Amino acid sequence: MTNAAPAIKLSTLRQIAPYLSMRGVSPLEFFRRFGISPHVFQNPEAWVPREACFHIANEMAAAAQDPFGGATIGHLTEVRSTGIWGELILGSTNLAQACAAAAVHTGLVHQGSEVKILTEGRTTRLIQHFTGQHGADPKQVIFGTLAVLRKVPLMAGAPGAIRVHLKNPREKGDEALEEYLGPNLVMNAEYNMIEFDRELLEIPLQPVRDIAWKTTQALKSTSDAADVLARQISDQEQSKLLTISRKIGLSARTLQRRLEHCGIDFDALRDETRRSEALQLIATGKYSATEIAYMVGYSDPAHFTRAFKRWTGTPPSRFRSILLQQDH
Repeated sequence: MTNAAPAIKLSTLRQIAPYLSMRGVSPLEFFRRFGISPHVFQNPEAWVPREACFHIANEMAAAAQDPFGGATIGHLTEVRSTGIWGELILGSTNLAQACAAAAVHTGLVHQGSEVKILTEGRTTRLIQHFTGQHGADPKQVIFGTLAVLRKVPLMAGAPGAIRVHLKNPREKGDEALEEYLGPNLVMNAEYNMIEFDRELLEIPLQPVRDIAWKTTQALKSTSDAADVLARQISDQEQSKLLTISRKIGLSARTLQRRLEHCGIDFDALRDETRRSEALQLIATGKYSATEIAYMVGYSDPAHFTRAFKRWTGTPPSRFRSILLQQDH
């Protein structure tokens, strides 16, 4: 796929959910502000303009009151959780092949970002940079990108031989970055990059199951549940926790626990799915409020009207009138 403007896979934003949850911020409410709730779970293959992703990452850090939130997000991201990009890396026989896969296939997750491999003397560098205009401060995304890229040479099993360079200047509290980017951290650097000893290149990969595996598992179950829920939202019986959990091969308790890991309550996810679907349906102008009520799982149109007022502050009829006025 080729986009006219730089874009990032929506799936990369899912890691924000467990991160915000750990800091007492509702992920669904946060994503709603940017029009991607609950689509961030239901349509992870979609692309989001890069400038919007930079802005979302900055707002995430602000909401969590964490100036280095992007690094934590990267730390919570397993290479295998990144889709085809991660699969190509993990399918490599040694670090040299893995680095080549990471660089060549960057466009699978981020179009408008490049990773170049440079081997000089005794070191190899994975240099990351963005093409075109940023449009917003990319700092948090850079933190996250380098935290994930660092996991590639880490699979060679020699963390002491890996260094992370950041163009960012030193700032108060930035020693916290060492927890996620390693102790060999160089600030005010010429490039944003991962640097490691050249001798690691021929070492066979040793995939490590770090703390991120639990988050990967929880996010996959959340995404699976959100996807099934979206397809069955019109049927009250089929959109219950027990039914959804069985559909994705989990017990209700396990699904509930994994949703909670991501800071998501099942009833809130179902409500958010109904809200999102109802807004899309009413925007088409094809259906009456009663029809939409049934289509999003309400057997009583009056209950739907009350829910719609809670979602938007106005009843469906008034909301439709506002949309028509905007179209003209």
